[in-house]
Amino acid sequence: MDRKTLDNIFEKGILGLVLAALLFSALATGAVRTLEFAIVETLVATAGILWLVRIWVNPNHKRLLLPPVVWPMLLFLGYAAFHYMQADVEYTARREVLRLVLYALLFLVVLNNLHKSDCTQLVLYVMLMGGTGIAIYGLVQVIAGSESVWHFTRPSQYTGRGSGTFINPNHFAGFLGMLLPLCLASVLTGRISQPMRILLGYSALMLLGGVAVSMSRGAWISTALMLLSLVVILGLRKQFRLKGIILTCVVLGIISLFFVKSDFAQSRISRVSTPGTPEHVGSRTQLWSAAADVWKEEKLLGVGPAHFDHRFPEHRPTTLQSRPVRVHNDYLNLLVDWGLIGLLLAGVWLGTLTFVIIRSWKYSQRTSSDLSAKTSNRAAFVLGSTLGLGALGLHSFVDFNLHIPSNAMLATTLAALLTAFIRFATERYWVPLKMPQRLALTVVVGGASVLLLGQALGQAQEHGAITASQEAKSFPEQVTQLERAMELEPNNPKTAASLGEIHRRHAMESRFAAKRSHLDKAASWLRKAIRLNPHDAYSHARLGMALDQLNQSEEAEKMFTKAEQLDPNGYMTMAYIAWHKMHIKDYAAAKKYFERVSPLDDPSTPENESEKGLVAWRSESAATNLANQIRAVYLPYINEQLEDAD
Repeated sequence: MDRKTLDNIFEKGILGLVLAALLFSALATGAVRTLEFAIVETLVATAGILWLVRIWVNPNHKRLLLPPVVWPMLLFLGYAAFHYMQADVEYTARREVLRLVLYALLFLVVLNNLHKSDCTQLVLYVMLMGGTGIAIYGLVQVIAGSESVWHFTRPSQYTGRGSGTFINPNHFAGFLGMLLPLCLASVLTGRISQPMRILLGYSALMLLGGVAVSMSRGAWISTALMLLSLVVILGLRKQFRLKGIILTCVVLGIISLFFVKSDFAQSRISRVSTPGTPEHVGSRTQLWSAAADVWKEEKLLGVGPAHFDHRFPEHRPTTLQSRPVRVHNDYLNLLVDWGLIGLLLAGVWLGTLTFVIIRSWKYSQRTSSDLSAKTSNRAAFVLGSTLGLGALGLHSFVDFNLHIPSNAMLATTLAALLTAFIRFATERYWVPLKMPQRLALTVVVGGASVLLLGQALGQAQEHGAITASQEAKSFPEQVTQLERAMELEPNNPKTAASLGEIHRRHAMESRFAAKRSHLDKAASWLRKAIRLNPHDAYSHARLGMALDQLNQSEEAEKMFTKAEQLDPNGYMTMAYIAWHKMHIKDYAAAKKYFERVSPLDDPSTPENESEKGLVAWRSESAATNLANQIRAVYLPYINEQLEDAD
């Protein structure tokens, strides 16, 4: 087998791995879970290794495409590495930086291996067909009233909304929103056969329907602006003007029919200004205000990679009792986590990408006589990709699509393919691939690939141990699997906290020496959890509860004081502190904290006092049961004790 044949095999292998990663991540709930992301890491890392093999096996690879957009990307990676070494929670920071390494490697692999027109078209068709299938799944969910995604059950807050293979309908809409303009641009301006045009036209309708049934208002707005931009661009070119008019009429007709027929869509809009409803825009603005307060703690460098989730509880508004995880605004999230420096570096990258697109735009257009049909797959891809990324960028103002691996990977692939068109505008960004450059590339790409493979293996093993602990039927088996998970990943604070909590709970069912032993173990594991994540209010409070039971009330008081500082408005933290106050017989203080969570009704007023507590903002069964226990058991008992004291 000659080297040219081998090179062709490696190229197809890279294409297959990239497509597999893109499709799998979208089908596997966005690859947000540990095991699915580990699989994606393996696929992309393997593609990186194949790229290196291709370079060394075939000496005809004499140059490397490195446009200006690559340098701010690598600079941000260096900044991320610095930030990782300074992070408060190493485990969280590492997982976040690994995502950036994955996206950077994917960008370089696509840029230098899949820029040929046939590869670009195959990526386009495969992703459009995959997106169409996902959109159809979302439509079926709404029609059938299904709340399942594969074997998962979606949270009740998404009832009535389509989410396809994603859990969150907003991320489903963000994914489809990138593909829709690609599909429309290919149908209206691409050089494709009539059967393919009909097929892609059908796909466009399904993609638009998927965005509609997602009930994502951010996606509706970003998609509408994208469609408006597409119509304007088509209107500026005489040969596509009629198609633009037809597109406008069809889309307006579909949108009008959808809103007339869908009561749920109407309610999503009408309740935007209704306080107390999930659709109320105030919940987002309160979250953004809290995020701004977090950013003020470290304006220049930010609080750390993905550390908003750890720092939010300290600034939690009373009406936000959920765990938001992200800011629901990718740009503000970037500012909070990475600071002004990170925002500046990201802005430079975005600016260079915009420069590359503008520079290569006219070179992507097909040059032909006025007598021919001026259609071009290259021009259609550039137009569709640019609008798709624009739609995602607009949607990211009100959501966190860029933090969902499948969406970020699709955006990365489109950005890389768009960047590759700069080769038609100039030859200046081709770098000669001599021996020093080959060695440097091998170190960078090989190092990133090996890092991802090693981390993927560790994540898969840790996930297996944690899953086994959740499925364990006995306490010893559960502890054994969690301890195994800690051996595999000693820096995961959640695992340490879980070990501490199950020992503490088991101690409540044990007697004498066994109880003391479990409490000691609980305290030990919870202290480790606090060392690994000093911002975790729950670990502090649970350690305080264990210390209370060990008759170490002074140390327990310190833990509860710290927990209150870390999460002063969290309903569960307040309940833990109330339990502590009740345990040490400070009933007046216990009553105050319990009433913050869920107060008793006041007979002298017509108002339902239970609707005023912190727990009133939660609807899940655990929160409801806690409220019922406080109102039926704890507060009546405390009132009796206070009356007896008088």
